[in-house]
Amino acid sequence: MSFWVNVMSSAAAATPTPPRPSVFISYASEDRAAARALRDTLAATGLDVWYDENELGGGDSWDQKIRRQIRDCDYFMPMISAATEARKEGYFRREWRLAAERTLDMADDVMFLLPVSIDSTSEAGARVPDKFLSVQWLRLPGGQSTPALEALCRRLLAGEHTAPPRPTSVPFSRPPHAPPIAVPPPLLPPKPAAPPPPPIDDSAHHPPEKPPFPHVPEKGGLLHGIKFLAEVVWWAVTAAWVLIKRAPKWIRVLLSIWFVFFVFSQCGRNSSDNPTEKRAAKSKVTDAIRRAAEKADKQPEKDLTPSEAAKLGAEFARTIAAGLEGKVTAGKQLAVVPFDLSIEGGAASRFADAVFNATYGRLVAARPTEAVVATETLDSTTDAALVAHGKKLGTAFVLAARLTNDPPRALAVRLVRIDDSTVPWSKDFPVDDSTVAAVATQIAESVLAAVPKK
Repeated sequence: MSFWVNVMSSAAAATPTPPRPSVFISYASEDRAAARALRDTLAATGLDVWYDENELGGGDSWDQKIRRQIRDCDYFMPMISAATEARKEGYFRREWRLAAERTLDMADDVMFLLPVSIDSTSEAGARVPDKFLSVQWLRLPGGQSTPALEALCRRLLAGEHTAPPRPTSVPFSRPPHAPPIAVPPPLLPPKPAAPPPPPIDDSAHHPPEKPPFPHVPEKGGLLHGIKFLAEVVWWAVTAAWVLIKRAPKWIRVLLSIWFVFFVFSQCGRNSSDNPTEKRAAKSKVTDAIRRAAEKADKQPEKDLTPSEAAKLGAEFARTIAAGLEGKVTAGKQLAVVPFDLSIEGGAASRFADAVFNATYGRLVAARPTEAVVATETLDSTTDAALVAHGKKLGTAFVLAARLTNDPPRALAVRLVRIDDSTVPWSKDFPVDDSTVAAVATQIAESVLAAVPKK
């Protein structure tokens, strides 16, 4: 989380004034109250302070604007607390890493990082980037103002950019009859040294060599012919793998998706021996592959971006699945619609996609023959749309979710019963304050309890 507020002077002069120093406050959501108190103190001194609650929304624009402000701000102030120490992951850790990376282009004596501790958390063993340990920390209990913070604000407003050195221990002489000084034990063990980076494998940057064609045996005979045939088959498999490795990334994505759906269709094929049904299903899949191949052939001769490859692959998957889904899902208890059908990316979309993958894995592990994924795109996730989709698939229940647009963003999950259009279970999960594993576990347990075994 982060703060930015543009504090305008009440007596703005007609002549242009030099810009005031800007401070980026990065904090965990549990410390929002302390961050607001610190924001008010800095704003009162005349500094510009980042504050996302008033100006930013979710999605890519939110992420890109925060990255831009970290790149352009004059000072970066991370708030360290027991909450940040307890959190294994969070968006504030990404902000910390971005700020630490920016210091790589700065001189060692430039004042940019201004870490503050709002409780008893100390530098020893703190879960912060190493760059944060090379500068002096401020102690601001609860984010309240102190004389040290006021002195720092005066230095920032004066344009001083030289970082003060960390305090070092100075030897002193003890009085002749002074009692011995008790040395307290260290609070936390020192951080272990980071392991050395793995060696770079240069072979990954060069395409694999084509295998040589096997030599024709000089001697005849059945055994030599069988050996030569086996070598030809192995050469063909190896050559095909080399061609796949040399192909552009988007072609490899399409081939992977086609292989998955081919296996999926074989596993879920109807046991009926009706040749008419088999020919109709084969025709649908063939047409889907042909249309996707034609669309892929129209792409410009250049490497696709990850977003373009994802869009092309998703459209290819949905086209093929349309010819297979009815046979695979009919008679199943539960159909799970992908939680985030948009391909534009962003932190919230990545969170929804990760929750879907983890949830579906738990459901399939618990009910391998009753849970199935629904691959058709839905324009709406209303109860009526989900009921209609469930009737089309032939399942008893449909599980779906959508991302709310109003901040704070949340993942709204709903389980709909098809026969009576009721909602046995639903819940909203905040995107910023939830973990993927916890949300997926709660969704899977609630759905398994609400959906009876077949």
